[in-house]
Amino acid sequence: MTTKGARIRQLREKLQLTQDGFARMLGGVTRGAVGNWERDQGIKEENIELIAERTGVSYEWLATGRGSMDPHDIVVPAPQSAAYRSVRIPDLNIFGGLGGGGALAIVQGENGAPIDPEELRGYWTFPEYMVRAFGALSGIYAWEVRGDSMEPTLAGGSVVFVATNQNTLPPNDIYAIDYGDGLMVKRLKLIPRTDMVSVISDNDRYPADDLQRDEVKVFGRVIGWFQWRG
Repeated sequence: MTTKGARIRQLREKLQLTQDGFARMLGGVTRGAVGNWERDQGIKEENIELIAERTGVSYEWLATGRGSMDPHDIVVPAPQSAAYRSVRIPDLNIFGGLGGGGALAIVQGENGAPIDPEELRGYWTFPEYMVRAFGALSGIYAWEVRGDSMEPTLAGGSVVFVATNQNTLPPNDIYAIDYGDGLMVKRLKLIPRTDMVSVISDNDRYPADDLQRDEVKVFGRVIGWFQWRG
């Protein structure tokens, strides 16, 4: 019996798509992820569901190999317009502190994420036009924040969306950082004509910390957030 990875590759080749083209057709998936799947690595149930939904091929065939794949039964989706394509942002199973630090054992992957991206609790899905303004769509991750030091901007329990490919420091913006106390979300402001950076809480009850720039590990810029209004 063939593997899931082999069946995904067989399907892609029947559709006459490159790995990059297959990834774009699925939406919110990278070419590297498709390559890993075809090597039978990192295939999750939601990946199988997404492929079946977008191609019309049998979920049972993809997941188990039972049945057959008749190429005449494959529905090649019409290209979606930019207004309707969707992007999935991984929701990491960690939290960042707004006061004290969050995750203490932080492992940064090759893609800049502050944890292995396989450690997911789900996905956020957005129309592509909503996130296209941020450039590269890969490398955006979501996680929960806790605490009150960034109120009123960010309330505890909010979910932040962090672009890990934006890890330089323009003045006065909000970043996911660590400077020794675990993963935090804070506002950073460069102190002109020095090698210092001010780590700022938007809640006036908490004083700013002025640190050497190389003391602050930056994981990415907060490009958006979600929070319920009470």
